[in-house]
Amino acid sequence: MKAQIQAKTIFILLATILAAWQLSYTVRFFKLTPGQEENMTEKQLKTLHTKAIKLGLDLQGGVHLVLKGKDKELSNDETQGALGVLRNRIDQFGVSEPQIAKQGSNRISVDLPGVVDVQRAKEIIGKTAQLEFRLVEKPEFTMEILKKIDEYVYKYYNKGGIKDTSRLALNLKDTSGINGIFKDSANDSFEVLENPVLSLMGSGYVTDTDIPELKKYLSTPGVSELIPSDDEFLWSKIDEVEYEKRAELLLVKKEACLKGDAIVDAQPGIGTNKNSAGARTDLTMTGKARKEWARITGANVNRRIAIVMDNIVQSAPVVIERIGGGKSLIDMGTSPFKEAQDLALIIRAGKLPAPLEIVEERTVGPALGKDSIRAGMKSMLISSLVVVLFMIFYYKGCGLLADFALFFNIFYLLAILSAFKATLTMPGLAGIALTIGMGVDANILIYERIKEEMRAGKTVRAAIDAGYARAFSAIFDSNVTTLIAAIVLYYFGIGPVKGFGITLAIGVIANLFTAIVITKVVLDVITLRGAKRLSI
Repeated sequence: MKAQIQAKTIFILLATILAAWQLSYTVRFFKLTPGQEENMTEKQLKTLHTKAIKLGLDLQGGVHLVLKGKDKELSNDETQGALGVLRNRIDQFGVSEPQIAKQGSNRISVDLPGVVDVQRAKEIIGKTAQLEFRLVEKPEFTMEILKKIDEYVYKYYNKGGIKDTSRLALNLKDTSGINGIFKDSANDSFEVLENPVLSLMGSGYVTDTDIPELKKYLSTPGVSELIPSDDEFLWSKIDEVEYEKRAELLLVKKEACLKGDAIVDAQPGIGTNKNSAGARTDLTMTGKARKEWARITGANVNRRIAIVMDNIVQSAPVVIERIGGGKSLIDMGTSPFKEAQDLALIIRAGKLPAPLEIVEERTVGPALGKDSIRAGMKSMLISSLVVVLFMIFYYKGCGLLADFALFFNIFYLLAILSAFKATLTMPGLAGIALTIGMGVDANILIYERIKEEMRAGKTVRAAIDAGYARAFSAIFDSNVTTLIAAIVLYYFGIGPVKGFGITLAIGVIANLFTAIVITKVVLDVITLRGAKRLSI
């Protein structure tokens, strides 16, 4: 008997140490100051964040979106496909614990907790078109087209004595930047050429304030006839360079030379031949696409290939050499690492099976999330205090023991939530509050049974053993039925409902351990020391 109690005590001690170690990450994470965060490496910060309890959208703020098929109703297969692509995009976008689930028959619910740059997240989610690799026309050819358009637009707007407007070509600013360089990632010793000057002869950047005017010129009646039928002008995404927002105008082939399904993987990285701290994006082609990619790059050395999504050029690297191994490197030049991350994300995402549109958007501010936390904590503290006082008043010393077990119940619950990387939501806090009530419920059943056994004339030791043995079936049955309900809520629910389900399920398991194992060990220790009476 004594050996059995010692074994249980050691097990409880080890479980408590393990839980304390797991919860230490959460405590450290939420106590982290900006100064401490700056002194930590990216790996240390990521480890701390990964092992800490996550807060849901309703507790830390964020955005809730509902999407549906644009101009059509999605089939079940299309919805499932869209779910997979969105999970890939959002997970790799870096959102902490996103919730993505099917809503109704053809809608998708997306919760992005902690998102500050909501617009950037919406842009990533909303990219629905097929990813394409398109050849960019040679600079001299593009310049010829621009000159023709310039002359045509000049005459068009000066017919009938209309005042002269800015010439088209004058709106294109000469630059010396580049979107990137394509090279064979396996050829580490290859000397990357210096970034060529992108002059008006084929490429030009336009400030965001000039873009509307240039778009007006390009949409002038008759201009489309001056552009080759197999070409079109596309804009790059707007970037901010030296406090100036600008976009690039490129003449590209309408037909893609390669599509997104040719990519197996795309990953951001650090370090290029010219800059050990420079950002890069590594591409891996499918076995089927390798030969075609080798042919394309071999035939277009020193030519740019645009990476296009939703008719927006995400990047347009220069092909430096033939790439035969199926592995390519895009040197991002002076662009920040975030640009390499976003480019890799867009390339990996591929395409959605059908266009999606946002039909509902709800943003929860961080301040409102803090209010929710305060309200939730206040309700839990009040309910806990009432339960603790009731148990002490009604069951005296054993009631204090039940309160002790209740503390460990919540302690283990939070540790398990952290270990399983679960997300704590407002309904999750409600689940914890419910666990508090359920935690003492098991002890009440046990104590009432012990009282009955003692009234029947049994000794304290015998009454305790009989009380736990005979109350076990009722406790087990009630907790198992609750556990089944919690599992159903988690499996079929979405967002906050899942949070409530998982918190309740973990609480039930923790409750069984603390109410039956921990309290029993404490009472066994008391009786082994010769106690003849029980404060109950």
